[in-house]
Amino acid sequence: MKPFQPPGAPATRVIALACIAVQIIVTLAGPRLAESLTLQAGLVPARLSGTVSSVGGSVPAPLTLVSSLFLHAGWLHLVLNMVFLLWVGKYCEWLLGRGRFVALYLAAGVAGGVLQYFVAPQSLAPVIGASGAIAGIFGAYVVLFAQSRVAARTVLGVSLSSELLTASWYAATWIGLQLLTGLAFNGGGQGIAIWAHIGGFVTGLVFAQPFVRRGPPV
Repeated sequence: MKPFQPPGAPATRVIALACIAVQIIVTLAGPRLAESLTLQAGLVPARLSGTVSSVGGSVPAPLTLVSSLFLHAGWLHLVLNMVFLLWVGKYCEWLLGRGRFVALYLAAGVAGGVLQYFVAPQSLAPVIGASGAIAGIFGAYVVLFAQSRVAARTVLGVSLSSELLTASWYAATWIGLQLLTGLAFNGGGQGIAIWAHIGGFVTGLVFAQPFVRRGPPV
């Protein structure tokens, strides 16, 4: 039997195409524009905190929580993110519907950026990439589609369902991988916005069920 494939995912494809279009424009314009866009449209925590002022032509600091989601640090970064988005996005969009899917995607991305800001409000390092938003979609995927592999149990007098425990195991694994990746890259002199990933993932876990549309998916 062939694995289930949800019918269409227009919002997922539009988001992916938008990110690809931005990367094409940046590539054609050259490295100087790429650096300028990163500084002007990327999420710089110190701009949000008011520690540093915006340069001319910059996106207003609060809006960089969204604009930064469409910028990537090169084609490899973009491809890895888009493959992951297209893989899990089509399933989540099928259950959530286009509007709620986009809302969850943006909410996860913004939440991830806000958490990254609170962890390092004085940082001058631009945060770019859709990783936090995609982490939120993955968190929703875990809640909506993960099969229960552990038995329900009671912890500190609270009854926990097998679905919640399974999602918790996925969350712990995801966060652990992000932390290990961050340590590895930081050791090599590069930075990864680990807290943006974690914030996005938790947002997906929390809002997946409330965002599910009522009635059968169409």
